Amino acid sequence: MLEEASALAKDLPRAHWLQGLCLVCDDEPLIVLDPTSGRGFHLTMTGVGDNYQLHTLLADRLIGKERGGLLDTRPPRPAWVQAATAGPTGPFNLATPIKRRFRLFDGHGNYVDPEGWPSDIKPLDGMRVLVVHPRKGLRGWNNGRAYVSMVPTLTLEREIEPEEAAHWLARIAPARETDAMGLFGGDQGK
Repeated sequence: MLEEASALAKDLPRAHWLQGLCLVCDDEPLIVLDPTSGRGFHLTMTGVGDNYQLHTLLADRLIGKERGGLLDTRPPRPAWVQAATAGPTGPFNLATPIKRRFRLFDGHGNYVDPEGWPSDIKPLDGMRVLVVHPRKGLRGWNNGRAYVSMVPTLTLEREIEPEEAAHWLARIAPARETDAMGLFGGDQGK
């Protein structure tokens, strides 16, 4: 089905939405690791349409003392979270974008581009693993979710035990900072 959707996307200008819809993960377990703190989290994602949305939802679930305090950075604005879930998807624009709060890499050290899909995250030992790194530079986007009628869930199941986090952290590859912000750095933004 995915091959057919890809072929169709080449022929029809709006068919790329069908391909993206075919790539949506449902009831997909996810491990998120923070090498700086040595902490890790187990989440489950369903209906997350793209990595922009994943960034916003992860920031909402993991930033802030009341949410586990994964990173010492500012949580996403409530309007961004609403746009990524069931609220109005905008209006956001280049002057007032939704801003990422960290950069993501997979367990193999590959940069997870916000323009991709969660299904692009290559599993490590059968599990999709994300490794968070501080953001460099300002990266933002103007849409909360790709599929307006699809309400996503990203459930924080638990913080994993320190021994399990250490096990996963020992298995991940170093981040290959091939993204533009990793190569050129930049202002941290707000």
